[in-house]
Amino acid sequence: MDAKYIVADSGGSSTNWGIVLKNNEVVFIQTGSLHPKYALSADYPIGKLKDQFKEMNLPLYFYGAGCSSESVQAEMRTLLSQLGFSEVTIYPDTLAACRALYGNSAGWVAILGTGSILVRYDGSNVIDRVGGYGSLIGDEGSGFYFGKLLVQYLLRSEQWKEEWVAVFESRSWILSKLASSDAQHWISGLGEKTSAMDFRFLHEENARLFVELYCSPVPGLEQISFVGSYGYAQKTVFKEAFEQAGIQMGEGIASPIKDLVSYYQMNE
Repeated sequence: MDAKYIVADSGGSSTNWGIVLKNNEVVFIQTGSLHPKYALSADYPIGKLKDQFKEMNLPLYFYGAGCSSESVQAEMRTLLSQLGFSEVTIYPDTLAACRALYGNSAGWVAILGTGSILVRYDGSNVIDRVGGYGSLIGDEGSGFYFGKLLVQYLLRSEQWKEEWVAVFESRSWILSKLASSDAQHWISGLGEKTSAMDFRFLHEENARLFVELYCSPVPGLEQISFVGSYGYAQKTVFKEAFEQAGIQMGEGIASPIKDLVSYYQMNE
């Protein structure tokens, strides 16, 4: 493959790679998550990635969730260098969202997915942030937080609808899922599993909390663009919540990888 460089964006469930060819065409592929909590563990199957890229000897620009600190970036750089890239540069996923949405211009960006946060971008770097406390004590505006609201609602409901039983079986079944090792992943996927059900009021509560806790503390906030599969699926709900707070919704994308690659092609 006659390529120039690779751009990657890794979240909690998958990694999207854009391989930029010398004729400026782009090949997109997807692999498992390279979040540091998985990738830096002793049993991570790094050999599968070695087979995937086969020492392409190209520069890699890697953006990842959980890669904000310099110490983690150094560890990830060491790990990814094993794949045979000629040079590895590590950035946090917040910068991927900003560069994908605004390029070299400034603006406010919301991540409306796992790891929800509001950040300010000056056209080069993230210069301010609100939230980003993680799933244990925050994550309002994310699919994971919606899943928590949904599970709480179901467990408290006295009478269940038939469509709930078809997906969730019973309260005891939900409790068994919450006790399993993949509970967080299961909760994060409940938005997609229940997309045909009438839980809009929970999505509205989720969006309202994001605006109240993340946006309202920012004086003079007029417009927000966003990235995230949950926010993209619920963009009508978020648009209404933003507008009620006097905030205009800008561009929204489910995943940054295509626009992030365009950012690099624009700045070559």
